[in-house]
Amino acid sequence: MQKRGQAVMEYVLVTALFLLVFVPTTYIFLSQISKSSDELSKSKLTKLGTSVVNTAEEIFYQGPPSSITLREDMPSGVQSMYIVSDWNRIPPVNQLIFNYSGGTGGSELLVFTSRVNINGSFSDVAVTAGQKNIEVTASRNASGVAFVRVEVR
Repeated sequence: MQKRGQAVMEYVLVTALFLLVFVPTTYIFLSQISKSSDELSKSKLTKLGTSVVNTAEEIFYQGPPSSITLREDMPSGVQSMYIVSDWNRIPPVNQLIFNYSGGTGGSELLVFTSRVNINGSFSDVAVTAGQKNIEVTASRNASGVAFVRVEVR
């Protein structure tokens, strides 16, 4: 009877030791994967924003009717995308902004500043994950002020 009790106790101790090692290791591994995935998505979004702003500046200086279509990947986690423009302010404000929500649960704004007048509005479909065609076109408004229109399709 005592040998049987000893075997059960050894089994319980081995199982407890296994769980003591396995559970924290699994938690650390999964949190690192989530962190790496979040950093990769932010890196893709930074590349996308920089590419759009650099292309907008290039197209602006070429003038109307210049146009370029970029084919870029929109990463998951983008909640919204918008442009803040105040062309009358000195110095003017022209920013492409992504509202990004990563795996950590927090929300973060990624801001890309342009030296040229940019314009555009984006639907909810524009920020869904996947391949996007981003059309960057030089234009002039009714007053003759040059700007660049950014459209995501």
